Amino acid sequence: MSSEINKLACAVLTAFLVYLMSSFIRELVYHPEKTKEISYLVIPEKEETNIKDIDKKKNEEKVQDLLSESDILKMIELADSEEGKKFASKNCGACHLFTMPPENKIGPSLALLLNRKIGGAEGYKYSKAFKEKGGIWSIKNLYYFLDNPKVWVPGTKMSYRGIKNSEDLINIIKFFTINDKRNKS
Repeated sequence: MSSEINKLACAVLTAFLVYLMSSFIRELVYHPEKTKEISYLVIPEKEETNIKDIDKKKNEEKVQDLLSESDILKMIELADSEEGKKFASKNCGACHLFTMPPENKIGPSLALLLNRKIGGAEGYKYSKAFKEKGGIWSIKNLYYFLDNPKVWVPGTKMSYRGIKNSEDLINIIKFFTINDKRNKS
């Protein structure tokens, strides 16, 4: 054999020996224990409502009222009102105003929406379906209306098909709650 082949073989064997030695040293330092048990157990403190799970439930079960108002409030705590404001401006701003004094455009003013009578914006001509709906704009009612307006108020003249992404839906509701407080003060 030539000396070049010997050098190559020596380099390969040296690399292999370095690998074996580093593996041996790693075993000495870290002492990994191999068990068949779970290495850690996660115990949730309390059940949280996950926005992604709600999307799945809505798609699997076409059932309304999956969430209570307290579930929605828990999600609102984690929501981003700035993202809600951007979404509202982009998707609702063409037909609605959010500022004081309340003014109607194509749709009614959303400046003081929460706890207002459904179909009760002054000076706006609502569809018959909205006039007959009754109730007030609670967070829960707003959630289900924005989720699917045509299902929640069959016969509404609002052409928007609803907010399908639950994260956007929760963000816009947080924006409405903050906007209401800002407009009342």
